[in-house]
Amino acid sequence: MPPIVVPVGAQYVALGSSFASGPGIPTQFTACSRSSNNYPHLVAAALHLHLVDVTCSGATTREILTRPQHGYPPQISAVTAATALVTITIGGNNLQYSTHLRLCALAVAQGGCLSGIDHAKQMALDDALPGQLADVVAAVKKRAPSATIVIVAYPRIIPAGSQTCDRLSLAPADLTFLSDVGATLERSLVQAAASADVLLADPYVLADGHGPCAADADRWVEGRVPRSPDIEFHPNANGHAEMAALVEQALIAA
Repeated sequence: MPPIVVPVGAQYVALGSSFASGPGIPTQFTACSRSSNNYPHLVAAALHLHLVDVTCSGATTREILTRPQHGYPPQISAVTAATALVTITIGGNNLQYSTHLRLCALAVAQGGCLSGIDHAKQMALDDALPGQLADVVAAVKKRAPSATIVIVAYPRIIPAGSQTCDRLSLAPADLTFLSDVGATLERSLVQAAASADVLLADPYVLADGHGPCAADADRWVEGRVPRSPDIEFHPNANGHAEMAALVEQALIAA
């Protein structure tokens, strides 16, 4: 199959949560912790596209489909029949991933956060996510039948083997739990892309040597002790550059 060519000047809509919006990365604008150097902006600049970036920190699939956020309408409203490219990074907040990471970091001195986790509720969230992701992709296809859709997975935060370091600084048992949440998110996003026959850009599988414990030049994701407090447990500028490159590669390889 030849590469997908998105015409110069075509409309590109970016949907997603903080892992797409780029909290803490200059330059910030809007209440959504959206950066002018997040991966959507880098993709748009590289491919010379007209970007409509509606990504927003804290978003779940509900904020994409039905619920306003910070005074903005549901993100799906930005997608139209004229949209040529859509990227989607969503699902982490459906699983309360960032919330768990923050709470576990705060509970290190008490030995960890597992005693405060409702595991039955977590299982229910895990089970619901594939259907929620499928609904998002279906809604995008309905509004923009000709658009190329790329699901952009979340970079891996917890290193393989639940390894830790000073920058990550989480209790050992919590590392395993958080790693499992991240793996569930990854599986759901991979499944969503395959089931809907859309493209996948997957930084998770390239995580070795690029997690919170990596050297500055190699680190894509910050840990509990980040370069900037606003990027705690989120991709940094390096990570967004790599995510942008993976989107471009997905289009070339299609």
